[in-house]
Amino acid sequence: MSLDIEHIIVHSLFLDEQGQTQLATREQELATGPAVNQLMGELHHIYNTKAGKVFGYFNEDDSGFRDLVRRVEDQSLTFAAFTHQAAERLLAELNRLDMSEQGVLLFVRYQWLGAHYLLIALLDNKDSVTVTEKLEVSHASYLDLGKMQLAARLDLTELQSRPDSHRYFSFIKGRAGRKVSDFFLNFLSCVEGMDPKAQSQGLLKAVDEFCESRQLSQEEKLESKALVSKYCREQLKEGEELELRELSAELGTDDDLDFYQFVSEEYQLEDKFPVDRSALKGLTKYVGSGGGLTISFDQKLLGERIQYDAATDTLTIKGTPPNLKAQLKGGE
Repeated sequence: MSLDIEHIIVHSLFLDEQGQTQLATREQELATGPAVNQLMGELHHIYNTKAGKVFGYFNEDDSGFRDLVRRVEDQSLTFAAFTHQAAERLLAELNRLDMSEQGVLLFVRYQWLGAHYLLIALLDNKDSVTVTEKLEVSHASYLDLGKMQLAARLDLTELQSRPDSHRYFSFIKGRAGRKVSDFFLNFLSCVEGMDPKAQSQGLLKAVDEFCESRQLSQEEKLESKALVSKYCREQLKEGEELELRELSAELGTDDDLDFYQFVSEEYQLEDKFPVDRSALKGLTKYVGSGGGLTISFDQKLLGERIQYDAATDTLTIKGTPPNLKAQLKGGE
């Protein structure tokens, strides 16, 4: 799959002696070459496969960043000038919130699978050591791409063709304990839109009720859910979104009832959305926790090795896992 870099540039956010964030800008775009192509290929893959992304759209009450995008798209503003103004906007937002951030600020416009994207990421620059060709130990710096925490991508093609969409922006929510919305969303004039986790939970409910509507046996239900789980995990592995029409084809039809028609009538699911990995457990497992107890088991075990008595609210397990049995005996 070809990835075509159209424009790319980097700037730097750093802390001065007083601990205030400062901005250093590059005047010219980067020339593409093996190193830049490798960087962008890795970034694109990491971003696509990053779990927990949220979607959004431009805030109607703040047109600042959207106006910059319009100007660079109609070529009344060069890409380099666009990034300079955008970087200054980010710095102003950090100063407004009295926040300190540093790292490499990357802007890239690229094409992939016929769609145009604008990716903006704040990357950590890490210090390390390396051994040179002369077998000398030397200081080195590198971009820690695997821990990318602050990034957003604007689907320019989606924005142009479907300006009323609530999902042409996607973004990573940020480090634990700090939401990207603290400053990154404000900088982008963006608000949250479609929630992949809610979509995935809605999918699980739809699959359950679709199986019920087809009057499937317990074994057939488990087979259908396993098929949905397999499809979703393959899409996650490839960094692709779930497509309801594709999933419907996988499930097949029965008496002119297909899954796509079923969800179109009764559920508010997008035709395409990224699957939330954590929600997939609900397709093949029963999971619950509370009061210091966490239980998870394959749904196919209910009624076989595991029995549930609703009257006494009792779960009976036959055949304790060996590692759990060893722990239990050790605690006697």
